[in-house]
Amino acid sequence: MRRTNKGSAPMRTLTEKAYMCIKDGIVRSEIEEGVFLSEKEIMKRYQIGRTPFREACNRLHHEHLLEVVPRRGYLVPRMSLQEVRDLFEVRVLVEGAVAELAAARATAREIDELTRLADQRLPRNRSRRGDNDRAELNAIFHLRLATMAHNQELMRLENSVLERTKRLAYNVAHSIGVEGQEMSLQTLHRPIVDAIRRRDRTAARRAVIHDIHQAQTILVGLADGAAGLPDGSATSPDTKSKSEPSRNPPSSGDAQ
Repeated sequence: MRRTNKGSAPMRTLTEKAYMCIKDGIVRSEIEEGVFLSEKEIMKRYQIGRTPFREACNRLHHEHLLEVVPRRGYLVPRMSLQEVRDLFEVRVLVEGAVAELAAARATAREIDELTRLADQRLPRNRSRRGDNDRAELNAIFHLRLATMAHNQELMRLENSVLERTKRLAYNVAHSIGVEGQEMSLQTLHRPIVDAIRRRDRTAARRAVIHDIHQAQTILVGLADGAAGLPDGSATSPDTKSKSEPSRNPPSSGDAQ
């Protein structure tokens, strides 16, 4: 019988906590783009230790949410305009397939639940926090739609692309806001639900692609015009930090 290391489970739990806290901070723009993580500041903010911090950062590096810069530490890279365009192209391919499969495979109960999500309204008098609520509600709708395709591989792809889309939405809302620029979620989501309820695969695909193109037009237009997305690769190592550079950069093994 194989013995287990009693100390491994708590360490995995602490690392998972660190991973989720830092990842959530990046996605929600609480940790700004173009900034090197301050090990001391992050450890204090999230009440995590040094080893969980570094293990979490190494994992986020492999997920392309952090970059490792030699002798500087971990950098939160900016999304380039090309990366954003690529992201929306992938969304069209993945979610188009998801919508078609959902129209064929979704149960009546799943369609009713998606209808409930589509009919949810945001408060009329929204603050900038309301833009964040919109991003969350939109992500919940599209993730629920993905489950209705009953395909685990598509679900994994959808979760990944929606996470990065949500990061872009939070970043735009944090910088300049989108209130008054976007169509209502109900206007965009209800045609998707109606097509799925009719079992019309072509109409479902068309409706979800329209939704994605609307998001692309608003988010990319605002970010590129007002905030200035870089048109090439992510932020260079010369980026000035608004946070203290990490004084304990990752070892060469962590950077792999």
